Amino acid sequence: MLADHRRAFGFILLFMLTSGTTLHAQVLPRVEVRESTLIVNRSIAIRVRVANGDLSPQRRAQIAAERLQAAVARGLGARHVDVKAEQRRAAVTIGGGVLLYATRADARAAGTTPLRLAQAWAAGLRHCLAIPPLSLSSNELLVPLGESRTVRVNGWVEGSAIVAPTGTPDDGVADPAVIGDGRTLRITGRAVGRERVLVSVGELTVPLMVTVRKYAGEVKLTEPVVVTGVGLSASFVRQAVEAAIVRAIQLEPGAQVQWASRVRLSGIPDVGQSVTASALVRASGSGYIPREQEVMVSVVNRAIVPNQPVLLMISNDPERVQRAQTLFAGEVSEVQGARLLYHHMNGMAQDGLLQIELLNPTDTPRVLHVTGAASSPFRDTVRVGYVAGEMFLRALMNNIGHTVAIPPQSKVVLLTQRIRPLDTASGVLQMRLLPIDGTQPSAPCVLKVVMHAYQNQPVPLMGTTMVWGFLPPRPLTSEERQHAASTEHIYPTSHKVLTATYVVGQRWQFIRIGEQAVRNHTQQRKLDGNYGVVYEVRVELVNPTDQARDVELAFEPSAGEAGGVFAIGSDVLGVQRALPPREFSITRIRLQPGQRRTITVRTMPLAGSNYPATLIVRS
Repeated sequence: MLADHRRAFGFILLFMLTSGTTLHAQVLPRVEVRESTLIVNRSIAIRVRVANGDLSPQRRAQIAAERLQAAVARGLGARHVDVKAEQRRAAVTIGGGVLLYATRADARAAGTTPLRLAQAWAAGLRHCLAIPPLSLSSNELLVPLGESRTVRVNGWVEGSAIVAPTGTPDDGVADPAVIGDGRTLRITGRAVGRERVLVSVGELTVPLMVTVRKYAGEVKLTEPVVVTGVGLSASFVRQAVEAAIVRAIQLEPGAQVQWASRVRLSGIPDVGQSVTASALVRASGSGYIPREQEVMVSVVNRAIVPNQPVLLMISNDPERVQRAQTLFAGEVSEVQGARLLYHHMNGMAQDGLLQIELLNPTDTPRVLHVTGAASSPFRDTVRVGYVAGEMFLRALMNNIGHTVAIPPQSKVVLLTQRIRPLDTASGVLQMRLLPIDGTQPSAPCVLKVVMHAYQNQPVPLMGTTMVWGFLPPRPLTSEERQHAASTEHIYPTSHKVLTATYVVGQRWQFIRIGEQAVRNHTQQRKLDGNYGVVYEVRVELVNPTDQARDVELAFEPSAGEAGGVFAIGSDVLGVQRALPPREFSITRIRLQPGQRRTITVRTMPLAGSNYPATLIVRS
């Protein structure tokens, strides 16, 4: 019954508001005199400073007040106030009748002319007459859901305010209360919508329209950003911070996030050190309250030792993708790390969206350490594989990576790449789930490579990057929880060690890379070329002569067009494209007379190239 009465009252109020009917009684302006000052609506309108003949300043102000009271009783107001110039003086009038003269003596006391003084008095009087008896600091109020905002009750009418929601057009949206001195309103947003609130002082009432909305989004980043490696670049650390912020953003449906400032760093952390980072982000969207938030976070360079050996996962079947499909699915556990090499051409007639996803089907939060690189997709299949391999080898040699948290029963998209028709995407990443202190290893997570049809999905990463994970986690679907992983394209051998000795002046050494194919767990599938296998080639160099000699390392593309990348010490050297039967020099090493030296060359057969290939050692 009470709700029905409230709705009925709301409909009557809505009619009054839309039909222009006033919500309060007509109240005449309040006119009074304090000493020689004319006070209108509790504000100073005119200050009389000097006498005029026998009239003291106080009496002149009193006469003006009496004339003004009579005028407003006749319905005259601010728009009827005017100024009339005379020969030696000027008059402030209302409705044509004189209220007060500005004499030459008044003007001298004010340091002006009679006309200008009268104009100033008239302006002050108009302002005071226009002051409403009851008003609000804002007639429209936007309140975030669950938060409160305040409105000040203004006007010259005295008394404490009383508030009551009307329930129109939405019921129960706002929770109003009077606080403090009785002239301040606190409005709390209880539900999304719009509602009118009536504010009354005495017999006067004014409406307040309250709109309650959600924020477009919020960043909740409480854990530090964890990076690893030596020689980190500022761009890598910034990307790691950006990725962590994006993953921590909680956006409402349809909302977006933009960077309002670049990520600022207090420094670049060495291993075991930390720095601070900050960025200004803005979340916005239709129907939401924009939120600009300063995010501050600690960046820690943690000493995470890379584990070997790892499982080798190959996503290359089919190499030419002609429809949207899952291309690879394998398990990643805390027991053994994994290295994924992917290399796919978009054979569809439209743009494709390639995603690398990690699914956590357990009830335990997991943390993934990942180091890797992805080339920008383009048509040159040899070059795209070379770019990915060269970047990966640099990252691997320096253990450059970062961590990604995966909530329980959730999926994290590690990488998203838009691929145009006939372009090829290629990348390599190495990862492992970090153990949880005090617990037994949990069930594995599922790593997937998926090709979608591009349908204007947001692609936060365009181009080459070594930081992964620029999309927020989302809950698993029922279909994703039931998806089974495969071991067909998973190989237990991801690392090979070769040894050789070269003596200056004797026959050259020919070291074959990718010749003996590794096999999967079932031994039923072999990986011709050993793409993605990291080779550690230890070569002992001996110079038995009495003269300094140069030893050359060269690359021979034995199986066809190929690229090669080689890490020797702290240098990463490469041959971007080679065609047989030519040989291509990698580097030269000087040996002193009688010197014996062992060098280690790390390399990896590159996707898009033809392997096996040959590493030649000669002088």
